[in-house]
Amino acid sequence: MNEEENKARRANETPEQGMGNFEKHMIDIATSDKSKKMREKVKEELKHIPDRPGHQNELRMIYQTRRMHSLGKRAESKQTAKEVLEECISGLKDDYPNSQFDYDEDFFNKCG
Repeated sequence: MNEEENKARRANETPEQGMGNFEKHMIDIATSDKSKKMREKVKEELKHIPDRPGHQNELRMIYQTRRMHSLGKRAESKQTAKEVLEECISGLKDDYPNSQFDYDEDFFNKCG
């Protein structure tokens, strides 16, 4: 392959394709470390949403999923914990209009 063909091939590669095993391993470590920090953050926030049977537990499950997405690198926009919680409750209220959902208002107000 001549130099121009090599340049054209490299231009079409994703960054990972041009990396060696060590570089790929370092990205995996950084990604898993970030994921671990995100999970720990969400786990801490879930302590402020009581765990009870029924719709309250559904709130916790939906919150956990949506909050992880809001913290991820592919998030369309960054949302606060309170914004995510309010969206979750709003969606659940559509399905269960007479349900009450409990959470630590002071904590989520401080989160923004």
